[in-house]
Amino acid sequence: MENNIIRFKCPHCQLPLAFRKPENGYGVNLTCPQCHNAIKIKVRERAIRLPEQGGEQAIAARLLIIDGPQSKYIGYPLRYGDNIIGRDDLDIRQDIAIRGDMAISRRSANLEVNATPGGGYSYMLRILNARNPVYVNGTPIHTGQSIILRLDDVVQMGSTKLVLKG
Repeated sequence: MENNIIRFKCPHCQLPLAFRKPENGYGVNLTCPQCHNAIKIKVRERAIRLPEQGGEQAIAARLLIIDGPQSKYIGYPLRYGDNIIGRDDLDIRQDIAIRGDMAISRRSANLEVNATPGGGYSYMLRILNARNPVYVNGTPIHTGQSIILRLDDVVQMGSTKLVLKG
């Protein structure tokens, strides 16, 4: 089924988007949910799929579910660059797709991982489109806000709690 999903970035705002390959026909018309620009996509049967840009290399850190509807202790490996966190949905790309918690938006937050000069990593959590507040160590963080995460910080989205582990 993954071969039927086409991933790309909005040419206007660079928002990662995805859609299902149409069963019949060769074109898809979309509207970007972020910048609201119309996008026309031509789908060709022999199109070459390019790998996603940047961030392919995984690092040692991960987000670990410690409480919530999804099985506990599931670990999500992080990679350099953007790591989109949200409720599992086939139509919208998430790097960390959380199942079973309807209080989480499909694109709740972005955890950006960057290398630091000392050989470590920095973790910046930016809230993208969370209808409900996201909590970091019990403090609410709202849409548009960012916070630097440290190892062992607890992030709560809906009833799901995740912890950043190194």
